[in-house]
Amino acid sequence: MPRTLRTALLLLCTCVFTWSASAQTEKPNIIWIVSDDCGYADFSMHGSDTPTPRIDSIANDGVRFTNAYATACVCSPARAALLTGRYQQRFGHEFNVPGGRDESHGLPLTETLISDVLHDAGYRTIAIGKWHLGSADHFLPTARGFTDFYGFLQGGRGYFPVTTGRRAGTLLRDTEPIADENFDYLTDHLADEAVRYIEDSTDGPFFMYLAFNGTHSPFHTTDADLAAADGDAIAAMTIALDRAVGKVLDALDAHGLAEDTLVVFANDHGGTRSHDNGPLNGSKGTLWEGGLRVPFVMRWPGVIDAGRVVEEPIITLDLFPTALAAAGIDESPGEPLDGINLLPHLADGGDAIAQRTLYWKLGDRWAVRNGDLKLCVPGGRRGGTTMQLFDLANDLGEQRDLADDRPEDVARLLALYEAWAATHAPPAWEEQERSAGDAQREGREGRGGRGDRGEQGGRGSQRERGNRRRGGRE
Repeated sequence: MPRTLRTALLLLCTCVFTWSASAQTEKPNIIWIVSDDCGYADFSMHGSDTPTPRIDSIANDGVRFTNAYATACVCSPARAALLTGRYQQRFGHEFNVPGGRDESHGLPLTETLISDVLHDAGYRTIAIGKWHLGSADHFLPTARGFTDFYGFLQGGRGYFPVTTGRRAGTLLRDTEPIADENFDYLTDHLADEAVRYIEDSTDGPFFMYLAFNGTHSPFHTTDADLAAADGDAIAAMTIALDRAVGKVLDALDAHGLAEDTLVVFANDHGGTRSHDNGPLNGSKGTLWEGGLRVPFVMRWPGVIDAGRVVEEPIITLDLFPTALAAAGIDESPGEPLDGINLLPHLADGGDAIAQRTLYWKLGDRWAVRNGDLKLCVPGGRRGGTTMQLFDLANDLGEQRDLADDRPEDVARLLALYEAWAATHAPPAWEEQERSAGDAQREGREGRGGRGDRGEQGGRGSQRERGNRRRGGRE
């Protein structure tokens, strides 16, 4: 279905919230905050010694989901699904977008983004930070429903200004390059930009997609954060990320917008081997829990009960229909969105989320979860094609393979997966071999590697060493 027709269908049926949201504005502000490569246990709400009080406060003032998933174990496809509300395999965005400015490599133009729909509903739509969904002009945020963009297009970059070399001038304001000299540390800078947009958007509803590259490699920190983290680089970067989230929350308070804003914080996928994914098995690039399960918290004062904990599985696909409902847009029955509206389940007396089946695929790796059972083919050079069956309720660390003991369950979940996989489009581009090498490089940096100091403009006083535990079995 053409994008314009799909958007029109979504907007034909609009409704005003009549349940517990009736006291709120008809069109609340919506902020999605996405971190990058963080480990499941890198936050104090999940037991980390690293203090993350501002991120934790979103859970304290709203809800924390303990079984929240990304749709992919790597960056670009996970973001494609998040912004479209559809499994990325349906439109061929199965792998990371290859590097370079290719006219055909990017989030397909056939897809309707949440920014398209909210923009047409009267929202100012703002994208800040990492894009990683295509670098050609027709793939840029401002061509995909965003009225404003400040950030970078590639999958990663350093945290200090870059004035020379191939990565110089990677920041864009809308479509115009911006010199790197105007900031000290990128995580703080992106938060400051978010605050500026909030201050400039107090007269109407806005949607903000704030995609930090923290705590993706290279592991660059400020001296102050590194000292506060006792020399642990990733902990220092997490402290900076928490501070940045706090700036956004403080801006909402300062302008009287907290009650009228739905705020979500989630990681894009599981953490790398350098991060702490405990007690989960695996890491970024794998389809074990450590590659897929993510920190996920949400708040909307007066609508979502404070301090709720939801244990039923959810997935980042749910954010699209949830945002539609918050904005008073009734999803057309013909729209092929793959998630559910979470809001009816989060108010006082709301129903539990019904059991459903969740799916993942990346090349020869795939997994399916139904209830507490998860069937997984690890794939890759190490994992092979052997099917593994886990009971996540009793084996969160995926250490006991039940496939030989429960062949009926293996057959049932395999049939579910095969029916889902039959809906896929062919991948629009091939998996890039460098992805595995990048993961290995990130692991070395986290344990003391040099990162890309050569492009940091002489900031030799900053630290980038780390000593994190490796998360899970790989």
